[in-house]
Amino acid sequence: MAKYRYTLALITDGRQVLMLNRFKSPYPGLWNGIGGKVEAGETPVAAATREILEETTIATADYDISQLGLMDWYVDGTFRDGIYLFKAQLQEPIVKSRYPQWMREGILQPFSPEWLTRADNTGVVADVQRLIPQMMDADAIYVHTDFVDERLTDFTLLDPASVARDNEGNLV
Repeated sequence: MAKYRYTLALITDGRQVLMLNRFKSPYPGLWNGIGGKVEAGETPVAAATREILEETTIATADYDISQLGLMDWYVDGTFRDGIYLFKAQLQEPIVKSRYPQWMREGILQPFSPEWLTRADNTGVVADVQRLIPQMMDADAIYVHTDFVDERLTDFTLLDPASVARDNEGNLV
């Protein structure tokens, strides 16, 4: 089914991005997108929608999801795994008065993309911070990242046309 083991989704209403400040690894105490592991027998999109429901309680009927691409994840120059990247476009605007929300995995809070991507904002997971503009604006993304001691040392946008697709056009 899935070639890679992880998913990452940005949930947005077009003006704000719903982020999760995780209680535990990876990156506890930092704002991150929504995602997790692809379970055995699951497609990447099924994993992403399951993770969105588990981490936010937002039902699939409330958003349109699109698979944007892949991120190859390296640590100290060694390939660790890949992450399927998704954007979940909410059908209704985020109601700020509902947040912050304390969830099982962490605290949910919407933020403007401008605040999330500020160079002096050290409260966002580094690769996610760099991904946000591409995920908000692009139809296809392929990214190479490398970390040393949880510090992002390389973030390179690659040609998304080089990503393999199955017969239905899904990224593999």
